[in-house]
Amino acid sequence: MPDDKQVLEKLNTEIGDAESKGNLKWLTDVIAPEFAFRRASGKIDGGVGFLKAVKASEPRKTDIESIDLYGKRAIVKCIVKMGDKKFHNIRLFVWIDGQEGQEGQWKLLGWANEPL
Repeated sequence: MPDDKQVLEKLNTEIGDAESKGNLKWLTDVIAPEFAFRRASGKIDGGVGFLKAVKASEPRKTDIESIDLYGKRAIVKCIVKMGDKKFHNIRLFVWIDGQEGQEGQWKLLGWANEPL
């Protein structure tokens, strides 16, 4: 069974893939019920605003810089590349326990994006 760091590394790569494909259902399942997103422009969005802007686009490549675990919290730092553009991302995940026979999962609670 993969450890939390392996799960988070895969999850962060899949986030970029889902954004590039415009996969709203997958992204909706990953973000926490309350979610904050800082766009590269500096604008702050919640989950609804973030999802409204997701559309199929050129592929993203995600390079993980670090994953730090703090109990049921994790901070992932990564560089996302789209063509000749690069963005530094800091993502805050929280572990949500499963209910009645369901497995728990990591949910994306906050995401701050900045162009490089």
